[in-house]
Amino acid sequence: MAIKQKKEEKQSKLMEILSKDYRWENYVFFVVSLLVLLLGILILTGTLTINSDAIIIGSFPTTFAWILVVVGSLTLIYAVYPFFKPALPEIKKISWLKGKKYFGNVLRVFTFIIIFALLFLLYDMFITEILAKIMG
Repeated sequence: MAIKQKKEEKQSKLMEILSKDYRWENYVFFVVSLLVLLLGILILTGTLTINSDAIIIGSFPTTFAWILVVVGSLTLIYAVYPFFKPALPEIKKISWLKGKKYFGNVLRVFTFIIIFALLFLLYDMFITEILAKIMG
């Protein structure tokens, strides 16, 4: 009976530790997942190479890199999820626009973006022309 009680106490302590929310844990997890993801991407792009003498991963560097990318992506999602979890019920309360009004607003936004892109293009051309005349 005493052994069973001690085992239950150990399990409850373990569950207490696992369920406790540590303040910096997700930040560290986020940084580590970004580093793993970056390492996989560097190997895939060829910026970082793995010596062919390395055990197992030297024979399959591309497979190893893809595993790093997948694990890094999944852990990144897992690390970021607690920050967005409280927002999910609030998103469900939002009343979204209906079709015609939504597409009208989308059209206005794209028109605004195109007008400002053209305006900045004209400013760039004008300033380049002035600088070319000043410089020589």
